[in-house]
Amino acid sequence: MGRGKRGVLIGAVLLAVLALAFWYGGRTPEPTGTPAAAQSVLVTGAAPETAEEAQAADAAQAEPEAEETAAPSEAPPPSDAPEEAQPSAAVELPAKTPDLPQGAPADAASSEEAASSQATQSPQEPSTPEPSVSEETPEARTCTLSISCTVLLDAMDRLDGAKAELVPPDGWLLPPTAVTFTPGESVFDVLLRTCRRQGIPMEFSNTPVYQSAYIEGIGNLYEFDGGPLSGWMYKVNGVFPHFGCSRCTLAEGDEICWVYTCDQGADVGGANTPE
Repeated sequence: MGRGKRGVLIGAVLLAVLALAFWYGGRTPEPTGTPAAAQSVLVTGAAPETAEEAQAADAAQAEPEAEETAAPSEAPPPSDAPEEAQPSAAVELPAKTPDLPQGAPADAASSEEAASSQATQSPQEPSTPEPSVSEETPEARTCTLSISCTVLLDAMDRLDGAKAELVPPDGWLLPPTAVTFTPGESVFDVLLRTCRRQGIPMEFSNTPVYQSAYIEGIGNLYEFDGGPLSGWMYKVNGVFPHFGCSRCTLAEGDEICWVYTCDQGADVGGANTPE
């Protein structure tokens, strides 16, 4: 009886060994170039308990292996052209900008840059034209000038013999003559310029008392030649001014008369009117 149990036990062990060998031989795949990652996954997977499960697992394993082996064949063949000539598919070409009218900015960025550059520029001040300096003299004006010693025609006895010859027959050293002057000129300026042009001798001196030029002689006829109260006086438009001739400015159309007096102006209409 002991021997029978031992035989049954040995037979069961042999049967188990054969079953295990049969199962292990069916699960071992043939070398087909499966990647190492797939092999590692298969090694770590759980073993099926029956042969049907093992066959189902083999069928499921065969499908991804077929897909993996077919994938490289779908890739396009490499091109023989050099790498520099093959444009990268990832590079996006810039879109063509629409034609803009002349003077318009190419895009909004350029417009902003133009506006920024204009904003940073300091505003220029508006240019003002410089006044042109005219080389022409101020507009000339006209007045009338005369020099008279007619009062001496009735006082020739007061003159020395040589002085009497200096008195013109009509008593006019200069008849009323139109002369020009510029604004701001005085009676003295016009008398001096006219005597020089006409060749009439004239002598004057500056007197601080009157702050003006004092006329001592015209045409070689001097003060005191006709007596102690004689000398030269002037009037403008019939009026004898009470200030020196250098301080009397002229206006358009003035009439200037220089007259010789033997009685301090009383004999020419300007009594007691000192120069």
